[in-house]
Amino acid sequence: MQPTKPIDKIAVGLDIGGSSINTGLFDPNLDLLLRCRPIETATLENGEELLEGLLEVIDDGMGQLGVSRDKLAGIGIGCPGPLDVANGIILETPNLCKLNGYHLRDKIAEAAGVPIWMDNDANVFALGEASRGAGQGYPYVIGITLGTGMGWGIVLDGKVYQGATGTAAEYGLALIGEDGQTWEDRISIQGLLNTFHKLGGQADSPKNVHDLASQGDATAKKAWQLYGGILGLALSHAVNMLDPHIIVIGGAMAGAWDHFAPAMMDTLNEHIFTLPRANLKVCRSQLGDRAPLIGAASQVAF
Repeated sequence: MQPTKPIDKIAVGLDIGGSSINTGLFDPNLDLLLRCRPIETATLENGEELLEGLLEVIDDGMGQLGVSRDKLAGIGIGCPGPLDVANGIILETPNLCKLNGYHLRDKIAEAAGVPIWMDNDANVFALGEASRGAGQGYPYVIGITLGTGMGWGIVLDGKVYQGATGTAAEYGLALIGEDGQTWEDRISIQGLLNTFHKLGGQADSPKNVHDLASQGDATAKKAWQLYGGILGLALSHAVNMLDPHIIVIGGAMAGAWDHFAPAMMDTLNEHIFTLPRANLKVCRSQLGDRAPLIGAASQVAF
């Protein structure tokens, strides 16, 4: 792919997930020039292999655009948390344990020779939707990603809310009830499958449960209703605490929106106050998997 006009500088947006790593190359207007080939995280043994793979796909992508690495302005990274944002370290993410303790930001900065910005993957999703997607124009935005885990991001007046230690909005790991389960245990891909299996269903992926529900299977429909109910309860906590203008929901599980959203909204509205009930907007991601790439790249200074 060759651009139609000369490229002065390029920003890279990285989305490091529990299953794969996606990379986008952007111009200074945050227009996506190229999506690089994905990297499967299961193939990586450690942080050094991650570093090598990332630089390889970036160089390959810039080669396709006909530009050299000296055009690289910087790299923005979204990564599963919790993170030590101030020092650029992956702390203890349960879905990418092989990278725990890895000094990702400084390692990439040293190898690539450009400024690196790093934040939680859900934060960059929320930032992308707030700046270019469904949350554009709203001062207070919450972004939720539903997939291998459950991520939360908060954007206030165009800036990610980090908290005192950079670990704000890690609510998916908070305990619910007295059985030791977290919100993420219930609202992740595995959480849905566990619910479906407990109801007597058999499936090995959310798509199977989605397809069964679409075909009218009562057990699958019930699993999605329970999933939506627990999600709505989690969202009600955020609304009562932060009173956002909009909640944007993305990730792999958002594709089943029609199956879980009614129960989600019923439970959410039951547990929030009158004014937010009348004014809050809850919607699916407008940008899809481009949101974290745009959010990450938006933090690169040209």
